[in-house]
Amino acid sequence: MACGLLLASCGDGGDPPGLVCVPINTACMPLYPPTFSNIFSKTLSQTCAQGTGTCHTDDSRKAGLYFVDSAMSYDLLLGMGPDRRARVLPNDPGCSILAERLESTDPNFRMPPGVGLSAPELCSFVQWMANGAPQF
Repeated sequence: MACGLLLASCGDGGDPPGLVCVPINTACMPLYPPTFSNIFSKTLSQTCAQGTGTCHTDDSRKAGLYFVDSAMSYDLLLGMGPDRRARVLPNDPGCSILAERLESTDPNFRMPPGVGLSAPELCSFVQWMANGAPQF
């Protein structure tokens, strides 16, 4: 799990109260180049927003996220959507809610549900966040 309650805080002091972070290994082999375009097209839209009733389609919008449009998806992940809740902290994957959900071993918390992402696919996300989470 990327964030937990018993570990030391990280970041520059601007972290939300109670946010606790852990180191994330970015020295991994990504499945694909760690760009948002690849993350969106190869994972978010394919895994999280396919078919009616899946978690992050336009009709479901679980946790306020829907991965139908690349630009909107990016805005939602970076906290520029209606709820202003950042799920990604650029340059700080260990303190990002997205990393916490993707790396969790708790089957009720892990995203995507079930088996989760492969280590190389997760690596693409982690490296993208560690590299500042650029949109382009």
